[in-house]
Amino acid sequence: ASARSRIRTDDSATDRSRPRHFREEGTYMTTFEDLLFSESLGPFQERQLQPVVRSLFDGGMGLVPTDTQHAYVTAVTNKKGTRRIYDIKGVAPDERKPLSLLCSDFNMASRFADLGSLPRSWYAMLRKMLPGPYTIIVQATKEVPRVVLEHKSRRSQWRRREVGIRIPDCAIVTHLAEELGDPLLSSSACEGPHDVWGSNRDDLDFVVAGSDMASMWDDLADEDRISTIIDLTMEEPVLRREGMGDPSFLFGDE
Repeated sequence: ASARSRIRTDDSATDRSRPRHFREEGTYMTTFEDLLFSESLGPFQERQLQPVVRSLFDGGMGLVPTDTQHAYVTAVTNKKGTRRIYDIKGVAPDERKPLSLLCSDFNMASRFADLGSLPRSWYAMLRKMLPGPYTIIVQATKEVPRVVLEHKSRRSQWRRREVGIRIPDCAIVTHLAEELGDPLLSSSACEGPHDVWGSNRDDLDFVVAGSDMASMWDDLADEDRISTIIDLTMEEPVLRREGMGDPSFLFGDE
């Protein structure tokens, strides 16, 4: 059965499966409760995301689901939105790390990451791993805006022009990036969407709450609900952080 056909359509279920959305104090929130994060979006669900797309085009910053934790996002060229992400997370200027790019697919990722220079075997493995819960550190192309790189804490890192690329297995992220035509600049949120809505909605322009992924994460500690980070800028792949993604694609079973 197709992803769309798995969504229940009986009257009692439709109200629960459709997104709930409302505004309070200038912040838009929409909730996709019964949609698995990898399922395709239907026309109704895409309409519920139109205010989010407009907000991103207008320089907005908010919270969206991914295939790991929810993440604060803004348009890749939005310098003010980038600062707002650091501010809402309480990151001091001298402790700021680069934000990742959430891409819709390999074509988008290739515009901002020099994937063509990778060894063929590495690239073949990436095609098997992605979409998925991985952050891949690669050399940045000239299309990466300076705002993505200028917050790096070390000058040597700035000169190397590295960028973290994600292609999440999440239809909501895919749709938003496709509508923008560019990646979303992102940083993971430590809190869930409803907690963020309760405590930080004045600092956001939108909150998109994905399906309840807690049931899929029952066997994972909070600190493990993160992407696996793999550095492909060295002579050999380097595992920088192990998270939800299986690193054996590139490292074998060692």
